[in-house]
Amino acid sequence: MADRWDDGGGPDEKFVEWFLDGRLTGNEVRATTLHSWRRCQEAGLTPSTVRPRLSGDLDFDRGVVRAARPVFERMRTIIMGTPVTVFLGDASGVLFLRNEGEPALRRTLDAVGAAPGFRFAEADMGTSAFGSALVERRICQVTGNEHFAEELRGLTGVGAPIRHPLSGRVDGAISVVCLNDTANAEMMVLARRSAAAVERRLFEMVVEHEQALVNDFLRAPDGGVAMASTPLDLCRRDRLALTDAAVRLVAQGRAAVVKMALSDGRTATLVAQPIVGSTAIAVKARLTDGQEARLNGGGR
Repeated sequence: MADRWDDGGGPDEKFVEWFLDGRLTGNEVRATTLHSWRRCQEAGLTPSTVRPRLSGDLDFDRGVVRAARPVFERMRTIIMGTPVTVFLGDASGVLFLRNEGEPALRRTLDAVGAAPGFRFAEADMGTSAFGSALVERRICQVTGNEHFAEELRGLTGVGAPIRHPLSGRVDGAISVVCLNDTANAEMMVLARRSAAAVERRLFEMVVEHEQALVNDFLRAPDGGVAMASTPLDLCRRDRLALTDAAVRLVAQGRAAVVKMALSDGRTATLVAQPIVGSTAIAVKARLTDGQEARLNGGGR
């Protein structure tokens, strides 16, 4: 595995057997590959018995899949006629989308479970570019005999994690796969750019969602205007928590909506809005019982 392209062609196929027999010194394969093989062994996998596992009901409406759909549509034209296939899967390792540059590889991929609906996490299918990208949280190349499973050793793949733009968590991964003899450095470029494109779309979806919440708030019967005469009957801890959240929203310097659970079971919705004609941000809080107050405001 590597985060830059390696033309080495992968290790000798005997090294996995040496590893299983305890004869591997550690210098024969890359450290990240060895670490992955160890995790596979600890999970109870063996090179000859790894089998694809079909997942249950698939949620194609989950964020990372919705964000990836337009990216995959554009990618279809880019990879058409090339010997690569591109996958998208979520953080649990389930594959959702697949784009094939050429149909010739389809049967091979279907046979090893590299298809929508199957789990391809490291704990399921052993070392692979997709599974390793999820575990390592970075771009990974897995070539030929670096795969733990015998069925995958004719393939080379590059996996790139997809991080949520706000939380930083890994929401899924993109994997670019081809036969060993057609692998090239452009696969890594494609994986990087595709993952970045999905991350940008995730950010756009967050902004769209926040704007929709702001609009809903402003369409309320009272127009969303804070009622200064109505105090929030909150305990000191909740007041401090709301004030701290308001300060952070002001620091962001943009429109945003945050929901917070309060200790008495109510929910507070904080709405940050730029003040027209200035650089200030106003933050209002609305509780589920209808109470409202202006919590904070300040310049950026």
